[in-house]
Amino acid sequence: MPYSIPSDEEIRDALDIVIKRMKAVGSLRKLRELVIRELRIKDPSYTVGPSRLREIAVTSPIMNTNIEARQASERKDLKGKCPVCGEKLKRTKNETIFGGTVTLGYTCSSCPYWTNLKGRVPTRYRFEYVKEHS
Repeated sequence: MPYSIPSDEEIRDALDIVIKRMKAVGSLRKLRELVIRELRIKDPSYTVGPSRLREIAVTSPIMNTNIEARQASERKDLKGKCPVCGEKLKRTKNETIFGGTVTLGYTCSSCPYWTNLKGRVPTRYRFEYVKEHS
């Protein structure tokens, strides 16, 4: 069966409907199932991949995303990109007593992801509805 790819706007609309109805979803897999079910009401051939859905969901203004992560077993080369949403990571710095600075870790400006120098690997996401701003 061939599939169709919905627009970002169609995914956001389906995501909004799902999160308002459920109030909270405890995993990306479950969120994807619910969003695909909602999208297929409009077009039975619609589907969306987990990484695309995650990138749209973490930037949604009507939901909070909690990211559980495990410590990387060895130092990861972060390459400056957030593993959750793909945005550029910003250094978290601290000033030393000698007037210099030291990098403590990295944070993402678009989503709640953060890491120390060794790297944190996202393992589970929890999405929660927050009331829209009027």
